[in-house]
This record gives sequence, C-alpha cells and structure tokens, in this order.
Amino acid sequence: MQDTKLVRTCIDADPHTLVMRRQCDASSLDLLFDALSVDDPTDALAVTYEGPEELLETWRERIDRRPRNVGVVSVGEQMRSATATTPTDRNVVRGVPDPEDAEAIRSAVTGYLDAWPADGHTVAYFDSVTEFLDHWDAGTGVEFLRRLLRSLDARDTVGYFCLTPAVHDRATVREVASLFDTVVECVESTTEAVSEPSVSDCFEAVSDPRRRYVLAELTGHESTGIAEIADSVAARTSLDRQQVTASLKHVHLPKLADFGMVAYDRERERIAPGEYFERVEPYFRKAVGGDATPQTE
Repeated sequence: MQDTKLVRTCIDADPHTLVMRRQCDASSLDLLFDALSVDDPTDALAVTYEGPEELLETWRERIDRRPRNVGVVSVGEQMRSATATTPTDRNVVRGVPDPEDAEAIRSAVTGYLDAWPADGHTVAYFDSVTEFLDHWDAGTGVEFLRRLLRSLDARDTVGYFCLTPAVHDRATVREVASLFDTVVECVESTTEAVSEPSVSDCFEAVSDPRRRYVLAELTGHESTGIAEIADSVAARTSLDRQQVTASLKHVHLPKLADFGMVAYDRERERIAPGEYFERVEPYFRKAVGGDATPQTE
C-alpha cells in the first residue's frame, strides 16, 4: 500500500497535480478515488493504459455517490461501448487503438469534456505519464503534456497525472515536473499480505506484452535472472535493452510481485514463479496464442 506526501506547491498554484510513484501498480487507483472523495466532482474522466475493466469495477465498489458523467479513455483498445460493469448506463469507454497517436488521445479527452455541461466541477485522472514517454521521445511527450494541460485549463478541469521517475532520466523527470505547480510523492505504508489474484488481476497482469514475456520465460524454470529476461524482451520488442531493464525493475516485476505471481529478489536481480503463478498461467497462455513456452536456440 502507498500513501502520498507533498513535495511542493505554491500560492495560487494551477489546479493540476503530478503524482510521482515508486512503481506502477493497482494501488495507484487509490489516487483517483481519493480525488473523487476530496474534490467531489460532478464529472470524472480517466485515461488508462491498463484497460478499463479493473478501473470500472473498483469504481463501482468504492464510490457511493456517482458523478453525473463518467468517461474512460482506454489507450491501446478499440472503441467499444461500456459493459454492465460501468458505473452508469450512460457511460462509454472510448478506445484509442494506437498508443502513439497523441492527437487521438487528446481528442478523446476533449471530446468527453466538450460534451459535458460547463456548470460542473470536472476531475481528469491520467494513470501513466510514463506510458506517454515510453511511446514517444521525451520532447514529444512533454509537448503533448503541455498541450493537454492547456486543454484542461480551457475547460476548467482538474488533472491528476501519475509518473514513475525511476524509469526515466533525471532531465526528463525535471522537465515533466516543471509543468506542474503541485507535486506529490508516493511513499510506502504498512505492507499487507498478498491475497489470491482475482480474474481482473490476472487480466491486468497479462495486458502488457512485457509481463507476458516474463511469465512465459518463467514457465518450467525455478528462477531466472533479470538480465536474461531483459535480453529476451528486447529481442521481441522495438525497445532497447536499457529501457527494457528499467521498465522491468521498476514497473512490471513489482506489479507481478504485488499479485504474488512472481517472487522478485531485488538484491540478486532474480525472479522465480510466485505463490500464485499457476493462477495466472492459463491467462498468459491464452494471451500468447496457447503456447507460452519461449523458443530457445
């Protein structure tokens, strides 16, 4: 579990907040629901790279008084109507299939905001600035954020943006942080025992190809080194090895470890099948076409 502490703010600060996380995990949804509780918005929008199912399910469980309008932009998904798990029957999940299409993401966001009444208080939550920067170079990503913030300002919308600094170089983190007057940092709180992953957890675990590759590499092995995993993932993607290693160490392996699907030894930089590895195995086998065993030379 994570709490947040204030890093900086100022008098007459802009309404937006940058949240710096140690890792990307499901607990980051708490930031959204805390914002909904504190800000008490009439309208709420979320932009997610993890798929809308978990967000909408958690929304239904956590929020008693629903905003009059709820929107979800699911990056990496085809456009589709919301299912019965959405908070209200009016809502629609808008998909942006290409995560590199900056204009499509911004248009999906502003499309929601322009369609909603102007008399309310709107909150927008972006679950991963890191994903923005993962798909574009730093300059393109920062310029996209700058334009997006202007769009929110023009529509009187309060934005919450999550960033995982450990994945990026210091210059990039400073440049992103310079766009925000208010910055908060996630800090560790008391650790809870890992419970058996839900169906939603399993789908989230296999939603990213890098996590699928990790799980596939562990099939039939007692343990393996992060270096070997990084080599395998880099060979299957367009990312360089250094970038893959950083994202594995600070994003994907901690997420799988939080679900209990892998055991992550940070000091030795090794991973092994976790307590609930068998729970997720059918999901990643299906996700990779029924044969998750990696090819070896």
